[in-house]
Amino acid sequence: MMETMTLPEKRRTEKIQNNEEITYLQLQLEYKRLFSNNKALLDGIHYAQLIQQGILPQERHLKRLFAEYFVIYKPQHIIGGDLYWVGQKGKLNIFAVADCTGHGVSGAMLSVLALSFLNYVILGKEFTLAHEVLEELDKKWIETFQQGPEYGFDNDWMEIGLCTFHTETRELQYSGAFNKLTCISENDVTYMYGSRYPIGGWQLEKMRTFQNHSLILPENTMVYLSTDGYKDQFGSPQSKRYGTKRMTERILSIAHLPLAGQKRLLENDFESWKGTETQTDDVCVMGVRLYMVFRC
Repeated sequence: MMETMTLPEKRRTEKIQNNEEITYLQLQLEYKRLFSNNKALLDGIHYAQLIQQGILPQERHLKRLFAEYFVIYKPQHIIGGDLYWVGQKGKLNIFAVADCTGHGVSGAMLSVLALSFLNYVILGKEFTLAHEVLEELDKKWIETFQQGPEYGFDNDWMEIGLCTFHTETRELQYSGAFNKLTCISENDVTYMYGSRYPIGGWQLEKMRTFQNHSLILPENTMVYLSTDGYKDQFGSPQSKRYGTKRMTERILSIAHLPLAGQKRLLENDFESWKGTETQTDDVCVMGVRLYMVFRC
């Protein structure tokens, strides 16, 4: 025989059911609100991605300067703080790869600032040596983030490797801030190392200087610039960093190949190494083969 509930029990049951219905409706509303906010945020970031890709060098800019090249560009969170830049000034072909503080929105905003500074300094000012560009960038960066002594030190910075290549004399100049350049010719491998401090960041010096390297390149020399995102990627069964040594050895093993093949192999290696791990950092790798004759 079915037991009948007393009036107090019935009221308690109805109250619980009403509370559960209210909670369910509240959860539905909260889910819809979060979904709408998340969609608006992602739509904004994807639109920012189009803007960031639009201000980075386009294919026509690269083809105008280099007969063979590749760029691997993989932001960690849709947009990011890595960037690459190319330009021409007289007989100089100029190219750079850089990494700004942070990832995502904050990193992307700094990368836009860095690109505007590169345009301003390289195309708007006179210079003869690569390190002069970095020193001017450093001044501009410090001026931008210097808010006065009451705000203390600021740690926004940029790591960069910058090359100028004279198309007639074949002189390559390189200057870097926490960055390395790799040059591979048929008979030689040369590494050029940047200064051990970034553009901007915490500065103890009143006037920072950057070292300038110079080298006359043989025909068909391969030149590589990279941020640290590729080598710092965690992966493999042991969840280890890819590492500088492994990356250097891989580049040496493929430098003789056409640039499209090099790019494909490096991208495949990166994805294979990463596996199911999340991407550790923004990634930017540039490779250029410097022929005797350039397209104009």
